[in-house]
Amino acid sequence: MRHLKAISLGGAIAAVVLAMTPAAAIAESGNQSPVKEPVEEPITPTFSEISFAHPVSLESATTVARAAGLPVEGYRFESDSIVGDFWLDGGLTVEEFLAEVRKETGTAPEIVTAYVDGEAFTDKREQSRGLGDVVLGADLPVYDAPDAVVPTDRGPAERSSTAQLSPVVASSAAAGDTWQPNDAQVMITDMGQNLSISSQYSWWSLDPYASPLVMADHWGMEFQVDFYTNNRPWPPGTPITFPGKDLRPNCSGDDYKDWAAASNQPFDWFGWVIDGANVVAAPGALGLYGDYNDLSDPCNVSTVAVGMAQPWAMPSGTYGTNTLMIYSYPLRGQETQSRVGSIVQPVTRHQCENQPWMPLTDCMGVTALS
Repeated sequence: MRHLKAISLGGAIAAVVLAMTPAAAIAESGNQSPVKEPVEEPITPTFSEISFAHPVSLESATTVARAAGLPVEGYRFESDSIVGDFWLDGGLTVEEFLAEVRKETGTAPEIVTAYVDGEAFTDKREQSRGLGDVVLGADLPVYDAPDAVVPTDRGPAERSSTAQLSPVVASSAAAGDTWQPNDAQVMITDMGQNLSISSQYSWWSLDPYASPLVMADHWGMEFQVDFYTNNRPWPPGTPITFPGKDLRPNCSGDDYKDWAAASNQPFDWFGWVIDGANVVAAPGALGLYGDYNDLSDPCNVSTVAVGMAQPWAMPSGTYGTNTLMIYSYPLRGQETQSRVGSIVQPVTRHQCENQPWMPLTDCMGVTALS
């Protein structure tokens, strides 16, 4: 469902630099009419979030092991600088994850919610009216993270300095509006039990003028890295022809999330936005989310993706640069190497707008035929 078109980068796990040019005519214009789509049945969320009484540190948050009578599986954080998730079974220790965040941004997570199993929480909520009032960590210290620090080396985005634009270039820069990033860089490295995926997406004012704000109404976008596996869902010659047999969860084994070199079990990640040359923009309004719901994804591809549900909240200078930086840490999978592809693609908000209580990981991009 989320794999409309992939650009193959080839080779094993490696550093990659590419310009993103996904085909998506359906989302090229922000003035088009909304797509008329059928109303789907309600979806049981993959995970449910239970709020903390106030922002707390990751160290404090992990002392809260249960919420609404259910085991806590992970934590959501959001501050003036960064947003992301940390999972207890994600492979990194609290100390290792904090070190990664500090190394890349100079700040730390402010935990705002805890994740519990979505189906179990939905069942409990139907049995008890009081679950909606559960608040966590009221006795824990309030945590205010330090401000993030902009890295001195931002790669190709530096080419967009407005000081280098002549009046003629500046005048023509808005001639061809597009939501597509001008540039993308993806670096994949081995961390032992995990992989480290560092992704940077930049929009600037060279022709064609590019900005997430150009995305069509009722659409968001997802930034994903795909690991293609040689483990086939069904052996050649298997006499099984039912529809969807090559799509999850109809794979030939229940460990399909781990087949490729990267697992797409829930993964630790964080993202942040740099507006212009050196201003860290608050990312909360962008609706960044980890894409953990892989229902109907191909059996032979493990996708590590972060979505942006509200592109129009991205900062946008007249002729400036905006950069989204995403750091993801999936568990290693079963294969020692995988062919890698990457894509930035539009995903419909239809289901999210119809059911605004749904987590973004479940409702973004799931409408059939979109």
